[in-house]
Amino acid sequence: MLTLDEVLAGDVRRWVDFDVEVRRTWWYRGSPRTPREAAAVDACAPDGRLREAAVARLAVGPDPEALPLLLIRCVDWVPQVRDAARGAVVSKLDESALRAMLPLVAMLRRRQVDGWMTTLFRDALPSLLDGALALGDRESRRWAHGEAIRAGLLSSDRLRQITLRDNDFRIRTSCGDALLDRGEAVEELLADGTPPVRMRALTLLGDDTAVAHLADRASAVRSMAQALVLKAGGDPAAHYRELPDSAGVLAGLGETGTSEDAGRLERNLADERPRFRALAVRGLRRVASESTAVRPLLTDPSPAVTRQVVEFLRGKPALVDVPALRTLLSPANPVHTRRAAATLLRDRDTWLRLHTDLTLLRDPELGEGAQQDLYACRDHMANVYTQPSARLRAEIEAACIGLEPALARGIRLSLGT
Repeated sequence: MLTLDEVLAGDVRRWVDFDVEVRRTWWYRGSPRTPREAAAVDACAPDGRLREAAVARLAVGPDPEALPLLLIRCVDWVPQVRDAARGAVVSKLDESALRAMLPLVAMLRRRQVDGWMTTLFRDALPSLLDGALALGDRESRRWAHGEAIRAGLLSSDRLRQITLRDNDFRIRTSCGDALLDRGEAVEELLADGTPPVRMRALTLLGDDTAVAHLADRASAVRSMAQALVLKAGGDPAAHYRELPDSAGVLAGLGETGTSEDAGRLERNLADERPRFRALAVRGLRRVASESTAVRPLLTDPSPAVTRQVVEFLRGKPALVDVPALRTLLSPANPVHTRRAAATLLRDRDTWLRLHTDLTLLRDPELGEGAQQDLYACRDHMANVYTQPSARLRAEIEAACIGLEPALARGIRLSLGT
């Protein structure tokens, strides 16, 4: 258990850990304690009467642990303890003390007792704004920014700086939205804000701006631009056809094009850039779902491309046969290629899924995934009323040799042997 000195010397938020640890190990007396240690332990004890008595002692004591422990008891689940602690805290919590305790207050605010701690935090926010915005835990920091925005405590310049430079996506987005609510920095946010902010900024500008962002790097912005062009009576695909190849153009063409755009996308399957190849496959899923040009990319050196190929080939047994997929399971192939082949084999039917899992069970790279899927497959087999071919049955039975007896027996029972 944390000692009193350890907690006093560390982050003030560790008092929450101290409270939990005492409650879990309170029954263990250990070595004799000093009066201060005894009071601290009693303040966190499971017995409400002990906690209430400890609050009375801490309320009149000058020791440094008194304030954090009283704050914790301000959100106690027993009303009598809670009320006594709150009455004591008022006299101890000046601005300097509150500044030091702010990280702890922010954590205690999350305890679902009532709104007292939240009100304390909110009332202190104008005078302790910088400390609140720099809190160490993410949830509290996000909440503090949200409260500061609602209270109008952030200037336009500060909102702009946070929107463009903060490392938290949600904070950047909320501050960007606040600027847009004021109608400020719209063009700057369209260029450098988070995708949700840029998408909203796009709606505040004219149709020409929407056309200019049809090939945007962010899918959310690109989708909004497409919607705005359509609303204005235009055709996004026609604009994409006039633009040179880029990642945004290929993505947009796949999202809005037709079968007449398949040739352009297929040509990009041979591009040296993996991102272009992946976007081309993704687009072909929509505009030419039976394209035979995608199948060779199942052995693409890029895992990102292979993932798109797997999605393209799902449910299309005519485009890739079982013997070819089994060949790709060879350890000589890259692991992402082997994983893709296993995924497509499992998608064919339950018996091929079972055989694939059994085949890969001892594989050093894919064995763990095969074992996890095997248990799910066994549960699924209870609702399968088909039977494998004689050849596949023999292969499954052969793969059961050396398995755990109960597992092998359950599989053979499903096979009817």
